[in-house]
Amino acid sequence: MTTVIEMTQVMPDQKLGFLTGRGGRRGPNLVVLATALVCIGGQCAAQSGPFKNGAAVPETETTEAVGVRNGSFIVAPIPFSSPSLGAGLALGGAYLFRADEGSNSSTVGFGAFKSDNDSEGYALGWDVNFGNGEWTTSFLLADANLNYDLYVAGFPIPVSQSLQGYTIGFARSISEQVEIGIGIGYGESEVQLRGGGALPPILEAATQLKLARLTFDVERDFRDDNFYPTTGSLSTGSLIYGRAVDNGELHYGKLVLTSNYYWPVTEKGVLAVRGSVCASTDEAPFFDSCALGGVDAFRGYVATEFIDNALLSAQVEYRGRLTNRLGFVAFAGIGSVGDDFGDALGNDLKVAVGIGARIRLSKTFPVDYAIDLSYNEAQESILYVSVGQRF
Repeated sequence: MTTVIEMTQVMPDQKLGFLTGRGGRRGPNLVVLATALVCIGGQCAAQSGPFKNGAAVPETETTEAVGVRNGSFIVAPIPFSSPSLGAGLALGGAYLFRADEGSNSSTVGFGAFKSDNDSEGYALGWDVNFGNGEWTTSFLLADANLNYDLYVAGFPIPVSQSLQGYTIGFARSISEQVEIGIGIGYGESEVQLRGGGALPPILEAATQLKLARLTFDVERDFRDDNFYPTTGSLSTGSLIYGRAVDNGELHYGKLVLTSNYYWPVTEKGVLAVRGSVCASTDEAPFFDSCALGGVDAFRGYVATEFIDNALLSAQVEYRGRLTNRLGFVAFAGIGSVGDDFGDALGNDLKVAVGIGARIRLSKTFPVDYAIDLSYNEAQESILYVSVGQRF
């Protein structure tokens, strides 16, 4: 069984957002940048169990207070052991607050990890909403050296990858529900075959890159809460342009569209549905292409196994509450990748199902510690450990 530790709403191929994903506008989003670093490409650390004394839970009123001083601090030391990254410790945390009554929650976060196979990483950043919900600014700075397995033609290839870079983003609400943003970033990536030797030809273009990225985002948000929505919808679109600063001939584009819908079911249940579409050009490096389990947060497959120029996927999840602190989920998903959308539809569809537990970390913010176990049609299981909802 593979174990995955992740940061909510930062997908496995987005673990270092200066190179992949929606650019810099959303920044680190929720919590625990350390888990984002540990999970590059979906090859992540084993979690022995829920952390002990890992979260400082404020004993405040359940009514959400406003102001930087009235926030909630969450810290999570997470021991891990993994066949790909080895054994080690991740430490991440975030300070959650609302700048004013009209704005969604903001985050200032940090993270670090180190394992006995010499993988290590560090990150810090923020995602601050202010101006009564009209403005958002974000920043992410990260540095990591990672050893993991990358799948080529169905076979795992042991690689080492160094990543350094940053993103900065700004967004403006043009109505109560619609936001547009722009993100700029710079990153350096170097990929080598672990143990020496030449990389497969398909990976040669990504051996050493210095990338600049420009991202345009549009978001339409009708959710009742940005941490634990129970009704409404969230639709996002990202148009990404990347160019190698030391090789003007290498440039690429990428489009990612997602839509989430939420319906209350009984007094304590929520039905959540996500649909995802991704397209990238042939020149996109493997870590900024369309990965099942990457851009769509699909559970059931390692995010470095199915990567191509086009992706289609759909997921459904039921979320229930047992007590104020304990909850559970049941989920299922179907998806595919291909050279284009016709090819993706013609390929074998990948199907996965699973169940999970939720432990509420704060009385001030509805943020959950999540443990999910998935099972796919190839009879493989993956355990995911994260902070927050999957989507």
